[in-house]
Amino acid sequence: MSSANKTLPGHSKNGTCVDVREFRRLKYFYGQMLGVQDFQAEQDFFREKLKLHNRCLHGYGAVCGLLVEPVPIAKDCTSEEEEEERKLVQELDDLLEQKAAASAAATASAGATAATATPASAPGSAAHSAPTGGGPATAAPAATTSASPAPAPAPSAADLDARIEELRRRLGEHYKKCCKEAPRTRIRVTCGLALDCHGNELVVRRPLIIDLLAHLSASDLQRMKQGADTLYVSICYCEQPVDPVRPVLQDACGGMSDCTYGKLQDSVGVQLTVDPPVPDHRCGTCCEACATECLLLARLDGVCLGHPLREHHIHNGVRRALGTYQPTTITGISWVNGYNYMQDQAKHVMGTRFRDHHLSRGLEVRFSRPVRADTIHRGVMDTWVVEGGREGNIYNKPGEFVDKPKEGFVDRIFYRDRTDLTLEPGDRVIVNLRTEFILDECCRPVDGWNVGGRVPLIREYAEHHHLREREHEHECHIPPCGYGPWTSGLGMPGGRFESWFFIREDEREP
Repeated sequence: MSSANKTLPGHSKNGTCVDVREFRRLKYFYGQMLGVQDFQAEQDFFREKLKLHNRCLHGYGAVCGLLVEPVPIAKDCTSEEEEEERKLVQELDDLLEQKAAASAAATASAGATAATATPASAPGSAAHSAPTGGGPATAAPAATTSASPAPAPAPSAADLDARIEELRRRLGEHYKKCCKEAPRTRIRVTCGLALDCHGNELVVRRPLIIDLLAHLSASDLQRMKQGADTLYVSICYCEQPVDPVRPVLQDACGGMSDCTYGKLQDSVGVQLTVDPPVPDHRCGTCCEACATECLLLARLDGVCLGHPLREHHIHNGVRRALGTYQPTTITGISWVNGYNYMQDQAKHVMGTRFRDHHLSRGLEVRFSRPVRADTIHRGVMDTWVVEGGREGNIYNKPGEFVDKPKEGFVDRIFYRDRTDLTLEPGDRVIVNLRTEFILDECCRPVDGWNVGGRVPLIREYAEHHHLREREHEHECHIPPCGYGPWTSGLGMPGGRFESWFFIREDEREP
């Protein structure tokens, strides 16, 4: 057997070693009679070769463009009616934000309850309850606490749903009253190019205007009416018959159609679903078959049919960038890169500050997918301090990993300082994480380059400590490997994550 005919490792449902169709091409000879199947086999030979090339050498994902954008609803309203609509829309947006906040709070509360159930998880609660000010924590006087007014009780989930449904009904009646036609929620898919997991090219030459109501299945539409407000937008490859012609001869069965299509045109269709697409956990795209036919483009949150979408409702970052493998990246950290912390804040960040007789778990790093716990060991992460008072004096602050199992997988790690050395004003703390030694489920290293220092602050820390990300006034709002929020990485496994923060020399320092 020649080397060209050897099969690649893998498995497929039809019993072969690799999920690739057989390649057969025509062998021409003088006096040969060719039929429809012969010419079809000739086309399939080259098409399947190209698809195999695409998926094995390039992978799949978005190449360029294909951004999902909101489309405003055209109305013919008076100024009074526009003002009424604005009030209804603002009230509905506020209720939707309250519902999202209540859901996040319920999830966090459930996580905190589970964390306090075991002693090993108890320090995690201290991370969220530590004060954020620069001075030491002091207990408030009892009289002051009792004199403060009690906060208003938060509305229940059922009450929020009822108020949201009532506002949607009033908004729908308003649109029917002031609009020429029933309002339709639409989105726009911009021009662009992508490859699906089968190797088909997905080309959008003109912007696509998508009516959400028209593209929903009956079951998904029913779920939207029952309260679902999240949709997933995917693009799918399809063949469109064009150029109708009349046959001049009968087919093999003796029949003759009045008209048939003479060509097939590569086209695309848009799919909207309430359920998210099946995630792709494969370590490669060449030998194994993919689980979905379509390519995810965006997630739509807060969808209310008949109500226009806003920019913040559309998340293009859920899409897959082009490649045969999506490296594991760092999606969030518990400190702000380059931030000026007060001494007490730095103690909490490093895990050396007591709160309710518990230590915080220290520096937290989150990954985009689980990594192998046995590859996270001593020496993989460390912190260094550059003293501000004495130039050139650098020392190491040894630490330890907290709540890390010996085996299995974790999607985050905690690194706590275990020294008694106090950080002084003007000091600079450098955090190093050698991500080339941390392996994921596919035994590939984490893509850890902290490009531009843009790995974001974990939202829970931002909310509890009243911190915010540093605003980047320059360009480069879109990361180099996708359309979504910034993470670590350059698109290739490996690299080293590095970050730092400072200790304030003056309380008035920004």
